[in-house]
Amino acid sequence: MFSTGNLETLRDGSQRLGLDIRQEMIRFYQKHYSADIMRLVVAGNYSVDQLIEWSAAKFSAIASKGDSRPASPGHPLTPGVLGKIVRYQTLRNVHRMRLQFAVPELKAQYRTRPDKYVIHLVELQSPGSLFDYLKAQGLATEIYAYISTINMDGFNIFDIVIDLTPKGFEHYEGVVRAVFAYLRVLADSGPQRWLHDERRVINDLEYRFYENPGVVKWTLTRARVNLNSHVAPKHYLSAGNSAIDYDADAIAGFMAHLRPHNYRLFLGAQSHGNIQLAATEKYYGTPYLVDDLSANLVGEAVMEWHKPYRLHLPDPNPFVPESTKVVSKSVPDANVATAPTLLQSTDGYELWFKQDDQFAQPRGYIRLHLAYERSSASSLDRVIARILDECVNHILDKELSNAKISGMDYKVIFRMTGVDVKVTGFSDKLPHLLEAFIKRLKALDIEEHVYHDSLTLLQQDYQNRRNMQPFRQLHHDVMPHLNQLYAWAPSTLEQQLQHASIGKVRKLAASAFDSTRVKLLVSGNFREADAMDIARNVQQILNSKPLPATKHTRNRVVDIAPGHYIYRSLMADNSSLNGAVLTTVYCGARASPRDRVLALALKHIIDNPLFNQLRTKEQLGYVVAVFETSYDAGQMILTFLAQSEANPAYLTQRIDKFIREIRQHIANYSASDFDAFVQALVSLKTTKLESIEEEADRFWRCVSLGTYDFDFVAQEVAQLKMLSKSDLLEYWDQYVNPDTAPHYTRVDTQLWPALIAYPSESDLVSYPESVIALSGCLDRSGLSGVSTADLARFVKRTSLSIGIEKSLADLKRLYSDKSADPQALERIAAEDSRIRSALEMALQASGRPAPRVIDNIDAFKATQQLHRLPEPAMELVPKFTT
Repeated sequence: MFSTGNLETLRDGSQRLGLDIRQEMIRFYQKHYSADIMRLVVAGNYSVDQLIEWSAAKFSAIASKGDSRPASPGHPLTPGVLGKIVRYQTLRNVHRMRLQFAVPELKAQYRTRPDKYVIHLVELQSPGSLFDYLKAQGLATEIYAYISTINMDGFNIFDIVIDLTPKGFEHYEGVVRAVFAYLRVLADSGPQRWLHDERRVINDLEYRFYENPGVVKWTLTRARVNLNSHVAPKHYLSAGNSAIDYDADAIAGFMAHLRPHNYRLFLGAQSHGNIQLAATEKYYGTPYLVDDLSANLVGEAVMEWHKPYRLHLPDPNPFVPESTKVVSKSVPDANVATAPTLLQSTDGYELWFKQDDQFAQPRGYIRLHLAYERSSASSLDRVIARILDECVNHILDKELSNAKISGMDYKVIFRMTGVDVKVTGFSDKLPHLLEAFIKRLKALDIEEHVYHDSLTLLQQDYQNRRNMQPFRQLHHDVMPHLNQLYAWAPSTLEQQLQHASIGKVRKLAASAFDSTRVKLLVSGNFREADAMDIARNVQQILNSKPLPATKHTRNRVVDIAPGHYIYRSLMADNSSLNGAVLTTVYCGARASPRDRVLALALKHIIDNPLFNQLRTKEQLGYVVAVFETSYDAGQMILTFLAQSEANPAYLTQRIDKFIREIRQHIANYSASDFDAFVQALVSLKTTKLESIEEEADRFWRCVSLGTYDFDFVAQEVAQLKMLSKSDLLEYWDQYVNPDTAPHYTRVDTQLWPALIAYPSESDLVSYPESVIALSGCLDRSGLSGVSTADLARFVKRTSLSIGIEKSLADLKRLYSDKSADPQALERIAAEDSRIRSALEMALQASGRPAPRVIDNIDAFKATQQLHRLPEPAMELVPKFTT
């Protein structure tokens, strides 16, 4: 398996060297594939004896050839490589700096991990830290550090990566000096036992109260970590989780390598000003330039610049948990509460509570939505909220960053409907974190430099969305824009940045909490009284008037009227050959458990056939998928997604053909196969939750949407157990089958790359989509000279009744009359030719009504109705009335 490659690397290069690449691969396997350099980890819901027996049977045949790893030639960061600056051009609008240090092998130090000590300090955001200084000066927006895989033989590489602002990029030498100034502070201060102990407390808690990330991820991690031959068997489960032992000499020794003479510097940006990037990377075509670092960045004098920066070690972390007492005990699965309790409900807030009764973890989850009054809901309002969002995170990351390294996390998002706040982690200090969080939100003071840094980040985000993978642009931008009232295109939001101001952001920050309605969920390792105290504290800090229901902005979903629509757009990235299509079919109501189950079943039953047809057989691209989704409480949506170098019109037609023909695949399921399929879905829906957070997230979706259908899983399982093949076929015919659905609703969205010829507007208006697809395939094969009008007339007068071979021969004759390239003519009738399938689809589609074109999504949404707001599935009766 390889992560990157092309014909040059896999075929042409080896042929020039006179090598057979397959034979070379076999020789490599025969020489290096040895049991002695492998680690096997097997996890499963079976006895240890059974797992051992299976493992021995399956893996004993692997030969033992000793330590067959290729010998390391030495450290790759040689003296000739160090002391260099590498400038390179990025595709996205980012400014990134990377300092790369040569350090020795660390495998034997898996218990002390001196690198972890340094990484912890480099990544701090608290007062006196490197990042605190860089952020305050408007030079950086993010910093992180890491060691190359610890299993490296003979060497390691230590990276410090800094995302710079444009100002930081311009003054990169000052950033480098600040890095070394901070490293000098760390070296002069020496290793601190209390810092190690503080980190160990947190790491020990994370290990003792480990939340299962999933058996596959856990197994892969254990296998990778235990490739380190130094790991003792008694440490197989704990190795890699933390630095267990304190070794001041090891820490000091590691830091001694982080010196100005022992690094190289990378600078990445879209533009490097007047500096010409003269070299081009061979395979990816990335422009770059390697040069010597300036003398004032490599000498030991760089380390003397630390005094003016006021950098220092952190203070003790106030958020380190002191108690891990679990206030409740696990109960049998049958007795686990499946819904939170509504403790209080007033005009101003509602409080939901669920005490942990199945995980026995000292962890908690607090989630609240603060609905506030809005005078308008425009794209500019969305931008102002996003800027405030960035400003708040800028401020909180400095003041509350210690919480994130203490086993807790927080998140705040300013939405059109209000503010979402989420705090999770070890429960001991979680209420204190929430209190500090809400107090800071209530007393926001947006400084000029914070506003401008946030504005820059947001502008970069909007610009970078243009360069996302095509399928991501459709899925993350176009689809929400089409289906949600308060969603806009990134280009629209970017244009609104020029109308934003610090005054407008400050106004929103100052008024957001004057009148609020609070939805609050407290879950996990808390008592009922704790939840009441938390809610009371939030109310006291906010001191807000109740927000009337008439002034509460709600998320609204667009109800697209029945019909077949198409929306086309062009990619901003002019270097991509890949385009993408998204076909969305609207199929029932999310409020209906039956419709949800049927959409889920359809997704799973056609997933493999779709991939097999479009990806495996037709080689239309790596990204092929089908999934079911919905927006809030709107309609269920069955979505077909594909990304390819084929023209998007052709790709859309292939998906259409699949939809029209897959019904028979469903009908061919035997009774026993369908029963097994349904049972697999039941098992999927009843998979036990793995954490307090996963359970609480499920509850919160019901609370935030206002559906309160906490038993939705049980409802869906009940529907699944009644599901028959005829139900699925009936649902398919009612919603998905374009030939039978009485209210067929479908939207095809296409994203065309710049390197594929985009049809003229007149052609798009005048001719069927299937003809546009055929024309694109012919053009891609080097066939020209026939207009789209002539091609459309050819399709209209040709019938499939004469057979596809005769039709292809006639098409070949049409192009031959236009003196087309003889070699290109031969591609028309090739068995694997897309021209063949495109012609067949065009003939089959002849006479079908054309989809309605959506030219402007905002204008289109203005003509559509909004989906009704969800109705509560239960009567909201609080446990306490005061």
